Parts: sequence; structure tokens; C-alpha cells
Amino acid sequence: MSPLDRIRIVLVEPRDAGNVGATARAMKNMGLTRLILAAAPPLDEARATTMAVHARDVLKARQTATDLPAAVADAHLVVGTSGRATSQRDGGRPPRDVAAEIVAAAATNEVALVFGPEDRGLSNVELAHCQSFITIPTDPGYGSLNLAQSVLLCAYEIFLAADAAAPTPTRALATGARHELMYEKLEAALLAVGFLQPDTAAGMMRKLRRTLGRAPLDDDEVQIFLGIARQMSWSATQHRKP
Repeated sequence: MSPLDRIRIVLVEPRDAGNVGATARAMKNMGLTRLILAAAPPLDEARATTMAVHARDVLKARQTATDLPAAVADAHLVVGTSGRATSQRDGGRPPRDVAAEIVAAAATNEVALVFGPEDRGLSNVELAHCQSFITIPTDPGYGSLNLAQSVLLCAYEIFLAADAAAPTPTRALATGARHELMYEKLEAALLAVGFLQPDTAAGMMRKLRRTLGRAPLDDDEVQIFLGIARQMSWSATQHRKP
């Protein structure tokens, strides 16, 4: 199986059926075939099919998910895309700098590349489900890109990286669902010991997600953090006993 076969494109709440069809076309141009629509409104099949041209098979084989967490629950590496001014500060890198890592991970792991709605992109809550971020460099005078254009630019770099050399297999990573369980337990434990406060917990957890996301974790590593969270929660309970 090619690494490209383990890479899925996830469109969150796509607004325009034409963009969905054009995305399918861009994917097929670059050897990608797995398209997932998350929390998407009903699709205008005729418009989408017209824009897909000869990638109607990719469009027809698309899957749907109720939301982003469901779309990436079984993915081991989730890469989000963002055009915000804070993207560089938050660790966003150009597609060319991330493509080789994506291909290497896809040698043995499921990878999801996530794009947000046309009018706003991915929210902070949605970006929190991603371990790393892509930002496409553009002229400062006008940085807005069409959804399908963004998919094509990222897919092009991934295609070149896959074609350049046989990727070095990486270790098996924990799934998105396991990461979410870990963050849920860590947040509860950090609240229990007083490190987090309810009014600032969300912001601190975003920073923690970015920190741990720089080195995608395998199941053993996730289990270590789950054990830490469990022990902290137990200790907090013991401390509260009279």
C-alpha cells in the first residue's frame, strides 16, 4: 500500500458543492482518493459532479462524519490548515516543510489533513484536534485562498514528497480518539490538583495540546500520560479527605 492510500482529506462544514467537487479533482491529480466531509450540509450533487470532472469516482466514494472528532478518531496524525496571522506563532509551517513528515507517518499510520469552512477556516476548538499545522505562504496584500486551491497546494507537496524517495517507516502512533481521551483525563486531573482554573483551562489546554502535538505520541506514551492523570486525580481525592 502506498503512503498516499493512508492519507485522507477532511473538509469541515464545506459550504459550496463546487468546492467539494473541485477538491475531489485536485486530490485525484495528486494521487489521493479518500475524502471525508465532516458536519457538511446536504450536497448539491449536480454541481459537485460538474466540478469534479474526471474525479467523480473520488467524489462518489466520499465518506461523511458527524463532526471533526468523528472524522479523525482513527487517525494517528492529524494535520490542520490555517491562514490566520497567529499561525506562524502557533507552529504553522508551509506545506513543503511538512510534506515529508506526512508521507513518512503515512508509511505505517493513518493521516488526516483537515481544511475548514470557506468563510472562516478552522476554529480554535477544531485546531485543538490537530497535532500539527500547515500555513500556505501568500502575498500579504491578499492571503485568501479558495478551498480547492488550498487542497491542491498541500496535495502537490505531499505527492512530490512521496515520489522523491521511499519513506522511512515510523512507529505506530496513537489514534485521535486516544489523544482526546488523554487530554480529557489530563484536564480533569489538572483541575483537581488546582493547576488549572475553570475560567482559564481552555486556553491552557490549547497550549498543552500544541506542546504535546509537536511529537505525536504512540500508545505507550499516551498510556503514561493517562497514568499520570489517574495518579493526580487519586492524590487530589486523598488530599480532600478529612
